[in-house]
Amino acid sequence: MTIYYTSNDPTLGFDATTAGTLPSTWTAKVGTWQVGTTQPTGSHTKSLGSTTHADGDVALATGMTAQADMSVSHTQKIPNLSAGNAPMIGVILRMDAAYQNGYTVVVSAAGGLGNLRLMVFKRVGGSYSLLTTSATIPGITFASTDTVMLRAQIQGSAIGVKLWPTRIAEPGAWHVTLSDSSVSAAGYAGLYYALDSGSAVAMAVDDVIVTDAASLTVANPGAVGAGAAMVVSGTYTGPDPTGLNYQFDSAGYAAAPSPTIGGGSFSFTVTAPSAGTHTVSVKEANNTAISGTSGSFTAGAATLTIATPGTVLAGQAMTLSGTYAGAAPTGLNVRFDSGAYTAAASPTIASGAWSASATAPGVGPHTVSVQEANNTAIVATSGSFTVNVAPSDPGLAYAPYVWNVQAASATSANAGAWFRTLFTGSVCTLNFDVSAMVSPASQIWWRIDNGPWTQATVAASVSCAVPAATAGNADVPYHLLEVIVKSTTETQNRWNTGTSTRVVFTGLGLAAGALLATPASAPINILALGDSITEGVRALGESATNDTDRNDAALGWAFRLGALLGAEIGVVGFGAQGLLAGGSGNVPALPSAYAWLYSGAARSFATLPGLIVINIGTNDGTSNTVAAMTSLLNGLIAACPGAPIAVLRPFNGAQSANLQAAIAGCANPSACHWIDTTGFFNTGYGADSLGLHPSGPNNLGRIAPAVAAALRPLIAGNAAPGFRGGFQRALLG
Repeated sequence: MTIYYTSNDPTLGFDATTAGTLPSTWTAKVGTWQVGTTQPTGSHTKSLGSTTHADGDVALATGMTAQADMSVSHTQKIPNLSAGNAPMIGVILRMDAAYQNGYTVVVSAAGGLGNLRLMVFKRVGGSYSLLTTSATIPGITFASTDTVMLRAQIQGSAIGVKLWPTRIAEPGAWHVTLSDSSVSAAGYAGLYYALDSGSAVAMAVDDVIVTDAASLTVANPGAVGAGAAMVVSGTYTGPDPTGLNYQFDSAGYAAAPSPTIGGGSFSFTVTAPSAGTHTVSVKEANNTAISGTSGSFTAGAATLTIATPGTVLAGQAMTLSGTYAGAAPTGLNVRFDSGAYTAAASPTIASGAWSASATAPGVGPHTVSVQEANNTAIVATSGSFTVNVAPSDPGLAYAPYVWNVQAASATSANAGAWFRTLFTGSVCTLNFDVSAMVSPASQIWWRIDNGPWTQATVAASVSCAVPAATAGNADVPYHLLEVIVKSTTETQNRWNTGTSTRVVFTGLGLAAGALLATPASAPINILALGDSITEGVRALGESATNDTDRNDAALGWAFRLGALLGAEIGVVGFGAQGLLAGGSGNVPALPSAYAWLYSGAARSFATLPGLIVINIGTNDGTSNTVAAMTSLLNGLIAACPGAPIAVLRPFNGAQSANLQAAIAGCANPSACHWIDTTGFFNTGYGADSLGLHPSGPNNLGRIAPAVAAALRPLIAGNAAPGFRGGFQRALLG
């Protein structure tokens, strides 16, 4: 609302003006007008009236800016009310400064005591003519003791007037409405002293307020959902509405719930009508003549959508989500493929969006459908999505001591880490999280059914083909998948958080309805701890540009021990690592690293190894490593009580005396066994230019058999009291 003038202004208003003078914002056009103390209303002490008391006295509020559209109101006490006349001060609208053209509203007696009517005149070229005289104001009986409020407004050619005693609420509708376009130019508000054929009498007005004309517009809501919450909004001019009513089409008005009104705008939220084309109308609750209607808008039928899930893991929680239009569902039902619907537990439904949790179905491609619980005809179905075998599925067998297996991922920092499984069907895809993978990326070997080993770079997905001899062969229902981490670069972070060389396996993709069985495991686990020689560094020579192409843990002596000793091997080898020397890629020295898979992930010894093999010291030069080695041995003895520990003489003989001294000084020397490897590594069978790293064939054909022969006596009788047998099961249906 814009206020053009108010007599309640603390500087220019009636109370601030000296009695006997005219406020500076007013001009007396006819008669003498002064501020005095005649009949002020409310808490005011002064009012404005004509002291000449002549019918037709006029004052104009020329201090305001001339306006074409305006609303004018004032209060006054009825000075004398009889059956024949009703002397009162009327209002002037849109009057020019010369008092020649404008409109005037006055009050007149209607023939009976307490009955009043309104008269509207136009003044054109200095002459008045009557436009209309209202019938008796309906439903109101006025008394001589009343204080009344007169409100009139002009907007364009439309004029509205109402009159009521302040002891009752303002009427909702105008008592008089008419249209006249005789005077269209901007003008001023004013006061008209009208005796209504009666005798001169002292009377005055108070609370004179001139504002912009009251109006209301309704914004087009646009497309909404049938039965859904929708916002109705718009603007208004004039006084702030005390309330709003609304209706769709011509359905009948109802009170707007908790409308927000202020600063010339309004809004409230209601339920959209039924599907189809509609309008919405809003009117002031205290002045029902002030209304507006929106343009046509469409209420769409209630609908649901569902987003297609990404790849999920069998049997694990998955999130479903989508949108709805129309009334918010009271509940949701969910089904996979063409199964039966079940109620979604505690779905979140608000603001046109929904989400719910469900348990993923079995492996393979699927769709998921959602249905409104309160209207089962409203259904949405996703596109096809894939369910993979979870990394934590018991059908997957992992190398011991080198994997951090969680529900959604299995992570290893070690070349030589392996896993295997038996599966049905002809589809097999390895899935990895490579979001933090460094360059050059880590590499793997894979094979199925003892087919040729295939090398692959770790990627988001790696497809594995079943060999022709066993693919589709009814006599071969299960296929054996074997995967080995071939190599990880030494040039990038291997240990700390952030981007790293770590291999993060996120699940196995199989055909729909595929079964998984756990391969039988060897009766003993071996943990091998060592450096680059243990890791398989340069097993493929030195000519390749990237070290990932030069290194191969599967060609390392340590990895080969598993097959030679009938054991499951866990290889932990990091290039450059020693007892005092930290390994490449931020790996700590072995006494600090042995208990950790990588930073933040502890190594579990819950299943005790049947043998621990240590080949360390080459990278420590001539440093005194006795204390560090003693600390390592004592840590392993405490973590793996009863497990035999084989300490290999480094193949080049480094640190031999210090290693043997540490064995003698450790907490349990009888658990530790010195393995003299003199002669095991003959560089003539293949080695790098440093003479430190055996070639792969040298590892496999010479070194590993020699080490295995030396270790075999240590594992006799050390097998687990019962080794795991394979078992078959369906993956969650």
